[in-house]
Amino acid sequence: LKFKYLEKLKFVDDTVTFTIIRQGKEITLTSPLDNNQTLVPLHSHDKHPEYLIYAGIVFTVLSRFYLYEYSKREWNQKAPKNLVNLALHGHLQELNQQIVFINQILVDDVNHGISSDFANSVLETVNGIKIQNIKHLAELIDKISNNEDDFYIRFEMENQKFIVISCKRARESEARILKQNSIAQSRSEHLR
Repeated sequence: LKFKYLEKLKFVDDTVTFTIIRQGKEITLTSPLDNNQTLVPLHSHDKHPEYLIYAGIVFTVLSRFYLYEYSKREWNQKAPKNLVNLALHGHLQELNQQIVFINQILVDDVNHGISSDFANSVLETVNGIKIQNIKHLAELIDKISNNEDDFYIRFEMENQKFIVISCKRARESEARILKQNSIAQSRSEHLR
């Protein structure tokens, strides 16, 4: 029997007893089962998708539901490999950590030249600051955009890809981009 199967027969906070062999000797160990949160949650039925649009760049949080859009049964074969790898093998490093990535680019003059090649790219830093989650991204964008000393904002993705946007042009483009794409708000509710 696989350990995962046996583990599923128990509940959180139950104690599991198992026997292992170390250097030819049997050792009996016990361990409590805890509820390890995964980097990409398995279930998020009670939550609306989280998103943030800045200069036409749509950032969102990686979820199983997003991956299921590629195929409910074969998502691990049809979805982008970088996202599948994070969903299957990523480990939570910090409390409230999320994978924030570019879902799509809403075409506009402000993001001219930024191609769809950036779609599904995982965001790592903003102006050199490591992103923890989408709320952290929103806070950084607000802080940088409202600071007169910061004329540009730099989004750095995995594989050394980056996007540099003028803060002033991003502010000027927001209403236009939302109207062109029939989007009511530039952010999901809890980020406003």
